[in-house]
Amino acid sequence: MIRNAVCITAFVALLTLAGCAAKKSQPLATPVSLQTLAGVIVERAGVLWFQPCYERLWWQIQDNTEQQELTGYYRQFSMLSNEELYVQLQGGVDPQQDNKLWVNSIDTVGGTAQTCNFRLEGLQFRAASSDPVWVADIMAGQVTVKSVNPLGSYSFQTVNESEKADNASINKTTEADVTETDATEAKATEENGTAEAAERSGGGSGSDVIALYRETVPAKKSLQIKIIQKRCVDSETGTLLPFTAEMSLFGRLYQGCARKGHPVNSEINGFYWYQPEGGSQVMFKLSSDQRVQLVTRDSRGKAVAERGRWQYLQSGKLIFSMRDAGQQEYLMLFTRESDGRLVLQTGSEHLVSYGAAFKLWRPSGLSGGQLLTKLSAGRSAAAPGSSTETLLSGIASEALQPPASSSIQTSLTKSVLTDTRVQTADIDDELLNEIIVHETDEPLK
Repeated sequence: MIRNAVCITAFVALLTLAGCAAKKSQPLATPVSLQTLAGVIVERAGVLWFQPCYERLWWQIQDNTEQQELTGYYRQFSMLSNEELYVQLQGGVDPQQDNKLWVNSIDTVGGTAQTCNFRLEGLQFRAASSDPVWVADIMAGQVTVKSVNPLGSYSFQTVNESEKADNASINKTTEADVTETDATEAKATEENGTAEAAERSGGGSGSDVIALYRETVPAKKSLQIKIIQKRCVDSETGTLLPFTAEMSLFGRLYQGCARKGHPVNSEINGFYWYQPEGGSQVMFKLSSDQRVQLVTRDSRGKAVAERGRWQYLQSGKLIFSMRDAGQQEYLMLFTRESDGRLVLQTGSEHLVSYGAAFKLWRPSGLSGGQLLTKLSAGRSAAAPGSSTETLLSGIASEALQPPASSSIQTSLTKSVLTDTRVQTADIDDELLNEIIVHETDEPLK
C-alpha cells in the first residue's frame, strides 16, 4: 500500500510538472484514420516517439489522449530514465503535420520491447493478476488456470454464457413468423434474463460483461470468469490493460485484468530475413493467403525470386512447399521461436544452412517514419530469483519489474521469454523490391 501511494504521488507530481492535466490537445484540421497499433514509446529531447512491433522506423507522437494520458503514463513508468515502454494505442498518421502519429487513446501500457513477443495465439482472452499471482488462459470450450494460491495448474471444460445468449437472440429474431408484438416481447424477456444472469454472477450490467465463462458441469461450479469492458490497472506492477476480470475458483473470488488473444496465422504473417556472416541476405514474405515469396542472390549477385505456400502444423512448426527457379519442388521446415524467429530445420542447401534463424520484420503500413539512433537498451529482464516477474513475463499479461522484495518461489516461475531484444531489421532493399514485384503474380495451385 505504501509503495502504491508513493507511485501515485510521484505520478501526480510528474503530471503537474509536465502540465499534462492542464488541457487537452487541440483537434487536427484534417481527419485522421485511426487504427490499433502495438509497439514501444521512448522520449528524446522532450519528444515522444513510437515504434510499432517488429518495425525499423519511428514516428513522432502527437499526444491527443484525454489529459495527455499517454505522456503521463510514460513518465510514471520511466521515471525520466528514457526507457522504452510497451503500449497498445489507437492512432493514425497525419500527413498535414509531417506524418506525426496522432494518438487518440491507449488500451495497454506496461512492458518492454520484449512484450511484442508475448504469445496469446489461439486464446480468446488472457486474464491475470499479480496479487495473488494467477493466470487464466481462455480458449473456446476450455479455460486453464495457473495459480499460486491454491498452488497448481487446473483445466476446465467451459461454455461462454454470453455467446449462448447471443445465439438464442439470433434464433429468435430470424424466425419467419415472428410478429412485431412477439419480437418486442422476446426482447423484453431477453433483457430480463440478461439482468438476472448478471445479478447471479455477482453484479455488472449486461453491457459491461462482454464474456461470461462457466464450467460445463453444473454440479461442480468450480470456475466462473467474467470479462468486463472496463480498463484495469494491476495493483502490483501498475500495468494498464483494456479489460477487467473477475474469477471464482473453488469458491474463492479473484480480481484481475485481461486482454484479448488472437488467431495464430495473424502472428505469422510478415517478412523474415537472414544475414549469414560474410554472405548475402536471404528474405521471404509470408502472406495471409499462405503464399511464400522467397528471394536470394545468384552467383552473379542478381536477386532471384522463388514462390510457394506455407502451412502451420499442429506441432508448432511451419512447412514451405517451394519451387526453385527451375520449377523443381522442394520443402523447407521451420521451428518457431518465442521471439517470432523461424529457425530452418530442413531445406534447400543452396539457399541457407540448417539452423539459420530468420528474424521477423513487420512493416506497419504507416506513412513517413524515420530511423532513430542511440536508443537506450530498455529495461533488463528480471533476475531469475524475482519469481513474480518471471511468472508474469512468461505466462501473464505484461512484464514489469516488481519491488525487490518479491520472492514467491513456486514451480510456476519458469519464464518462456529469452533475453533477446526485438531486433531492428537491416533489410536489403533490392530483395525487398523483388518480393514486391512478385506479389502480383497468380497464387500457386
